[in-house]
Amino acid sequence: MRLAALRRGAANPAAAEAVSLPDILRICRPHLIPGSGAALPSDIAFSALDAPECSGSDSLTFVGSRTPLRVRSTLQAALIIAEAGTEMPAVQGRKDIPILRVRSLHAAMADLLNALEPRFHRPEPRPSGPGNRIATGAVVEGCLEGDVSVGPGAYVGKGSFVGRGSRIEANAVIQDHCRIGRNCVVQSGAVIGCAGFGFFPAPLSEPEMLASGSAAAGTPIPGLAAMPHPAGVEIGDECWIGANAVVAAGVLNPTVLGRGCKLDSHVQIAHNVRLGEDCLLASQSGIAGSTVAGNRLRMGGASSVDGHLRIGDDVSIAACSGVTKDQPDKAIVAGFPARPIKEWRRQQIALKRIEGRGEG
Repeated sequence: MRLAALRRGAANPAAAEAVSLPDILRICRPHLIPGSGAALPSDIAFSALDAPECSGSDSLTFVGSRTPLRVRSTLQAALIIAEAGTEMPAVQGRKDIPILRVRSLHAAMADLLNALEPRFHRPEPRPSGPGNRIATGAVVEGCLEGDVSVGPGAYVGKGSFVGRGSRIEANAVIQDHCRIGRNCVVQSGAVIGCAGFGFFPAPLSEPEMLASGSAAAGTPIPGLAAMPHPAGVEIGDECWIGANAVVAAGVLNPTVLGRGCKLDSHVQIAHNVRLGEDCLLASQSGIAGSTVAGNRLRMGGASSVDGHLRIGDDVSIAACSGVTKDQPDKAIVAGFPARPIKEWRRQQIALKRIEGRGEG
């Protein structure tokens, strides 16, 4: 999420104040490991909160136990907030990035998102274009570029944008701060930009930790807290979102569907997922959070992909399969856990032979 200017109305936005280290230390104070932050340079400043895969030299990013080593080894940032015990490998040719250690990465991230949300950069609202057709009962608070049809009971939230020639069918929901490309179809009952399924153990408050003597351990209290999802969704041109499909909003960066993606009914795309162009996902398939897939992914009905994976270009996943690890370009996989389809077929033949001998 890019951060807007602190000085409202500044003549030169480039001269606007960035978020400073004291801001971060103040917000994250309940979660800091004792002594963390004391030796950090005081002149650290950043203008974006980014996932590690999307971070750059002006980013504050977050690293935890599920952040893949390949990402930790290549990320760039002005400051890293890292969970206790998470190792950051030294990388040749990359200067050391300052690290702030916290007990609960997700709690610190949630507090930062809530505190800085008023400073997130959002596109300026613009008036809708001509030729739009809005049915009775529809609610449109965002912008329709022109020649857009919105069916009865559909909703387009504030700050959202729907491109020219797109069709939003009855009772479809596009939540706030989402962008739909041109000539897209969002079928009835689909939901774009809802909060993702992101929960974490609610940490003890500082007085509770001191009273219980668990300040060092950061023992969580029973119950879960919800992660904010302010980054929305970006959908490219000529995409098709089937009936009752769900595309959840991103946390730090938008959930992205590339140009020409087609989702069948009842498909689930979780928060922070990024799909390339021309992907086809059959009904009841789903992709878990923070997975990145290349172009022309093919997923059969009721197949699934685990979170935090990297899927190459032209990958095909057979129906009812479950992908649990990264897949290279042009992989064709089946089964659970998914493996190369030729290997899966050989195993199925072997099993049938064993079953046949048992029956005899």
